[in-house]
Amino acid sequence: MKNREKEIPKEPIKKIGDSANVNHSSVITDLRSKAEILLQSNPTNINSRISTNLQDNVSYSQAEIEKLIYELEVHQIELEMLNDELIKTNSQLKISLNKYTELYDFSPAGYFTLNQDGEITELNLYGSQLLGKERLYLINSMFGFFVADYHKKKFRTFLENIFETRTKMECDIELKSKNGPFSIELQLSGIANEENDLCHITAIDISERRRIEEDINLKNRELKQINTEKDKFFSIISHDLRGPIVGFLGLTELIVQNLIDIPTQEIIQIAELMKNSASNLNHLMINLLQWSKIQRDLMPFDPKYCSPREIIEKNLGIELEVAKAKELTLSIEIPDHLSVYADPMMVESIFRNLIFNAIKFTFRGGRITVSAKENKKKEIEFLIQDTGMGMDKYILSHLFKIDIHNGRQGTEGESSSGLGLILCKDFITQCNGKISVQSIPNIGSTFKFTLPTLERD
Repeated sequence: MKNREKEIPKEPIKKIGDSANVNHSSVITDLRSKAEILLQSNPTNINSRISTNLQDNVSYSQAEIEKLIYELEVHQIELEMLNDELIKTNSQLKISLNKYTELYDFSPAGYFTLNQDGEITELNLYGSQLLGKERLYLINSMFGFFVADYHKKKFRTFLENIFETRTKMECDIELKSKNGPFSIELQLSGIANEENDLCHITAIDISERRRIEEDINLKNRELKQINTEKDKFFSIISHDLRGPIVGFLGLTELIVQNLIDIPTQEIIQIAELMKNSASNLNHLMINLLQWSKIQRDLMPFDPKYCSPREIIEKNLGIELEVAKAKELTLSIEIPDHLSVYADPMMVESIFRNLIFNAIKFTFRGGRITVSAKENKKKEIEFLIQDTGMGMDKYILSHLFKIDIHNGRQGTEGESSSGLGLILCKDFITQCNGKISVQSIPNIGSTFKFTLPTLERD
């Protein structure tokens, strides 16, 4: 039987690059060219590569066999070169993967992949830190378990909306507090994966930002309250300043117009009224000056050991004269040996305001007593007692409030702004003391305050 020759396909043998559907044809062509060059530089014995196991009924021509072997050798070199390229590409991919992993794990945001039930299938390192557990133990855990109870429903709605709308959703939630003073507040942004039933969520810790916002809002409210109080206070002060000034103008006008006809005794009375008005005005101006320094943090605090009795005798001459002119009995019953650790200027202001206040609201011929004793807490207790008008519960409850003005005048029409008592409380507190008041209408009032005898931390 005649041997049949096997017909060799006319089209070129399909290359590996084509079978793998590689789109970069130029790269494959370049590899083939290089393979052919390598093959020509290293010729082989073609005859040694002819298979001896060909079927008896098939015969190939020498040219066809050589062509086939040539193609196979080229493909072999192509494969080797492709393998080298794959090794190089794999190395580059590993480098890129390491970079991506570092960015993913050490990002300042938590990244979570959840299924529709809220189960964590993947998360980064920072995400595990937010939840307070090792990443290994968080896989397959329910994210909702870590959400604060009052935000669980909000989170479930957020998760449902992600899968239903297939659009980006946002939500702010709080996590359960992990034995700390503050819970963690998170801003969540999530979107569903189009290829499977998973969603990707970014979690940003906004706890510090929220606390700062709350502090700012609190400061704004406090500033608004302070401005409101100051507006009311300035209105009160302007009224109290106007009173003595109008009185001065009226008395001076009376003297200018009728000096010749005014009896001597009446002139003495007018002069006494002017003196009292001047004392009230001077007292108010001193308090205003001190208060303005406090508001601007310009009031120095220089505590030292000082004698309260010595301070009263040296600095309260005007107040003592006013009490004498009002025919009041003013008794200073403070032992000479008692001393306090406080700022002498503040101690002076405290006594001036409390004694002046007692003089203002005590009827002519009444009595004022200033006494002191040491208590068991290493403090000096001071009492300023008067037999004056006294105060009801409403007035007592608003004594130390800058924005409240009861409109009370003294027993002889003296104005009262309440600023002096506010200064007293501020100074006593700054000197580590306390102040309290007891009063009965038409019987009198007792102001008690304490100052330390020793230096305190």
